[in-house]
Amino acid sequence: MIKFPLMLSLIAVAGISHADLRYEIKAADRKVEKAAMAKDIKGVEAAYKASVTPDFKYVKEGTPQDFKTFLGNFTASLAMLNKITSSTIRIISLKESGDAASGKIEHHMTGTMKSPKGKIHTINWTGEFTEEYRKVGGKWKASLMTEGPQKFLIDGKPVKM
Repeated sequence: MIKFPLMLSLIAVAGISHADLRYEIKAADRKVEKAAMAKDIKGVEAAYKASVTPDFKYVKEGTPQDFKTFLGNFTASLAMLNKITSSTIRIISLKESGDAASGKIEHHMTGTMKSPKGKIHTINWTGEFTEEYRKVGGKWKASLMTEGPQKFLIDGKPVKM
């Protein structure tokens, strides 16, 4: 009889732990999204700094970048947009093992961009990433983000990046 309640409590703790990871990922991304939509570059930097490990790496086309390079590229992309109308993330999969975790995350952003001739274009971007997380000081932080398939549309037409 005692084994059943113990088993239920272990399952509940495991579920809470996984929910905690999911919550922390979403909360960190919401802070980045909010700052990005406001085009608040310092806010984006602060939000990212709080959610990554000191040795964070971003891998694009097999080439690793440090945090400073990643952040510079991300904020430069934001600066090109006139307005960001939406920014969302979706956790596709998530696996946790002790103080380490990994997952597939989909990011989506829409906005507008002005051409050199002054025409406003609608931008749609969707990117899939494989991410690794570590628990640091009791908080989940991203340690590695590897770029996967990316889809970029201008006025509904695919563009190769």
